[in-house]
Amino acid sequence: MTAVERVYLDTNVFIMLSEKDHRLQQLLVPMISSQPSEKPPKFATSELTLSELLVKPYQAGDDTLINGYESLILNSEWLDVRPVDRAVLYYAAALRAQYRHLKLPDAIHVSSAIGQDCSHFLSDDHGIKDRYDLVHRRNGFNRSAPTLTVLRPDEPTLTSLIESLSA
Repeated sequence: MTAVERVYLDTNVFIMLSEKDHRLQQLLVPMISSQPSEKPPKFATSELTLSELLVKPYQAGDDTLINGYESLILNSEWLDVRPVDRAVLYYAAALRAQYRHLKLPDAIHVSSAIGQDCSHFLSDDHGIKDRYDLVHRRNGFNRSAPTLTVLRPDEPTLTSLIESLSA
């Protein structure tokens, strides 16, 4: 695994983290706890994550889960949460042009990760492929971002992340 500088957490990671009986919760909790208290946090996501997380609790009328997700996303010192701004949307469009398999919400997440200087993207969504290189050409300028490596939340990967982030 390449050096882990900053990890973007996809929506499905928060669902795994919140499900009490999820098989990976026992590794996800230590993973986020392994981060030394520093600024900026080693973990990032976007406000799109909160919107995606709240759909099922709203459908079920589950205020406890709504409050839990709001607290987790909006009040965690270990997590850098940023809005989806115009730059994110432009780069999401550029990503979709480059990677035609990418759905718009996923492109927004990947663009957000790149915009937040994440080296890695943790997701169980297999519609999100292994690596993303953003190359944006416009008005004679060629802009590129560092490669974003996608990781899957499995035992070996999470164990390796814990070790890497603790170092």
